[in-house]
Amino acid sequence: MYPKIYCLAILLLLMSLPARALDVLLIQSYHAGFEWDRNYIAGLEATLGDEYNLSRFEMDTKRLPEQVFDRQADKAFSFYRSQRPDIVVLGDDNALKYMLPRLYNEPISIVFLGVNANPRRLLAEYSGQAKVTGVLELPLFVRNMREISMLMGKRNIRVKVMFDSGVTSQIAADYIMRQYEQIRLSLGIEIDITHASTFDGWQREIQSAFEEEFDAIIVGLYQTLVDRAGNNVAANQVLSWTNQHAALPLFGFWDFAVGKGKTAGGVVLFGYAQGQHAAQLVEKIAQGEDASTIPIQIGRQGRAIYSTYEMSRWSLTPSSRWQAID
Repeated sequence: MYPKIYCLAILLLLMSLPARALDVLLIQSYHAGFEWDRNYIAGLEATLGDEYNLSRFEMDTKRLPEQVFDRQADKAFSFYRSQRPDIVVLGDDNALKYMLPRLYNEPISIVFLGVNANPRRLLAEYSGQAKVTGVLELPLFVRNMREISMLMGKRNIRVKVMFDSGVTSQIAADYIMRQYEQIRLSLGIEIDITHASTFDGWQREIQSAFEEEFDAIIVGLYQTLVDRAGNNVAANQVLSWTNQHAALPLFGFWDFAVGKGKTAGGVVLFGYAQGQHAAQLVEKIAQGEDASTIPIQIGRQGRAIYSTYEMSRWSLTPSSRWQAID
């Protein structure tokens, strides 16, 4: 009888012990100081909680030149080998592009987030032991155009869409142009997508928009701009200068670009929501689901937000569909 009681006691003790926290490695395309990263990391951490150990590696590809991206990916892979995580999260396009060729034959599950490019070809090329799923991030171009047109009280408006020359900007701009070609006649809106690689070039495009008879400017991504010495220009500096010198209303595609001293508003994507969504996929995998059987998903639809101060500055009155953030 005593052996049975002893075994039962041991069993109860084992059941009462907390389960081992799963190790999750996040490989960021960018850096923690970038507001998009900061927001999606907050979403990941809030959703995963204490049941997961989250470690991070920053590839820093917004601020470093493209010729060192492979070297950064090698460093990230070395860090992965030192950590041996249960699940890897790849944040944004560069992490997926540079890390999948290194991780595809590892016995792990991979969840990506914030990816703009269609990953189908990459996943087909690098198909191995790793099981992959994730969340796509697609700018809400059509909804933005409709809302901006109604907000400005004009049907036939001209909008300049500004991007830097980074990889994500190229992908996002291509997606927007495909959307535009499909709906240009029904919307009655003309757009011009402009890429700048330098801060000087960006400034010239912003300052010339009024003379070129545009009605509004959409600020896309601007984090890879460099100065005359080739040094990365701080994102906050770019956005602040743009706010101060633009002669036309400014709008944005991402939440981090909206606010006083930034753009007036937009139908935006939220980094926090991307982090939450990716974390929920991590939880499914931790509960036993095969990552390769979980469909790749489109991030939850954004919403229209605005800065009361900036809208007032341009004498614009958003409808009740828009949510004030200040």
